[in-house]
Amino acid sequence: MTSNDNLPLSEQAFLARTPDDAVLVRNAVKGHILGVQLEPKAMLDTMYELSQRIVACADVAYLQGQVALREQMEDAKLDPVCYADFPTQRDLAAARDRLRNL
Repeated sequence: MTSNDNLPLSEQAFLARTPDDAVLVRNAVKGHILGVQLEPKAMLDTMYELSQRIVACADVAYLQGQVALREQMEDAKLDPVCYADFPTQRDLAAARDRLRNL
C-alpha cells in the first residue's frame, strides 16, 4: 500500500514493484492503473519480459486493493455472500510469489 492510510479506502492507491525496483505500478482501489514507472534497467528486458513484469506488478497492486475491500467488508460484519467472490490473502500471496519469481 502507498502512504495514504489516512484516506478513506475508496481514495487509496496500492503500489507494487519488482524486486529490483525496475518496474512500479500504482493502482486505485477500484482496480484501474494510475501509473507505471519504468527505470532505465527495465528497458534492458525483452518486450515479453517487460510486459510480464508490468502485468505481475499490476496484478499485485490490484489484489492489494481488492483484499483491503474484502477485509473492510469482513470487519463490517457483512453477509459473506457480499464478498465471496473477492480475492483472498491467498490470492494476493500467489501473485506476490509470481512477481518475486520473475
